[in-house]
Amino acid sequence: MSADLNGGELPNWLFTLGASALTAVGGFVLALVNRGPAMQAAVDERLRTLIDGYERRVDDLTLEVHSLREEVVNLRRALAEAHLQTGFGA
Repeated sequence: MSADLNGGELPNWLFTLGASALTAVGGFVLALVNRGPAMQAAVDERLRTLIDGYERRVDDLTLEVHSLREEVVNLRRALAEAHLQTGFGA
């Protein structure tokens, strides 16, 4: 099992080990490259979900603001009528 490297020949196990290492590195790189579109799709879906949630929340808040504005108008109107009835508005 001794290797004679002086003659320029490498043992077969070294070729096998090198090929295995290259295959592993190539597989890892391929997995990273192929993972990109899947991760992008997952990120896009998560962002879409977040944006939809925020849009619904903004719509809810907008309706609440309009409701509060109407309530303020009604309260101001009632306050003005109360002032007129008690003579404070004169």
